Amino acid sequence: MTFIRKIKQRGKIYYAEVENQWIDGKCVQKHIRSLGTDPKNPTNISIEPTHFSYLSLRLMQGSLTPNDLFEMLENMGQPVKKADLKRLGIHYDFKKKTYSISLFYQKNSK
Repeated sequence: MTFIRKIKQRGKIYYAEVENQWIDGKCVQKHIRSLGTDPKNPTNISIEPTHFSYLSLRLMQGSLTPNDLFEMLENMGQPVKKADLKRLGIHYDFKKKTYSISLFYQKNSK
């Protein structure tokens, strides 16, 4: 069973989804995915291969909008904050054979 872990790095709090497993009589924590600084609105989201191909095609056509992306993620059951989306990263992990996207938002000045 996975759970959310709080990690402090360079004075900031980050969250990650992790899982504990017993290996050779020892409890080992396995990293599932990073959630960024807000666990309710993750910035790194695992996606299915079909969604990966859909995003890639729309990006190559130049027709992907932030609203299209937000709608797709909500339909996948992954709500995200609807802020000013600045960049989108699509990743494939060769070792794990998994697909994910990373969302980068416009920084708000204080």
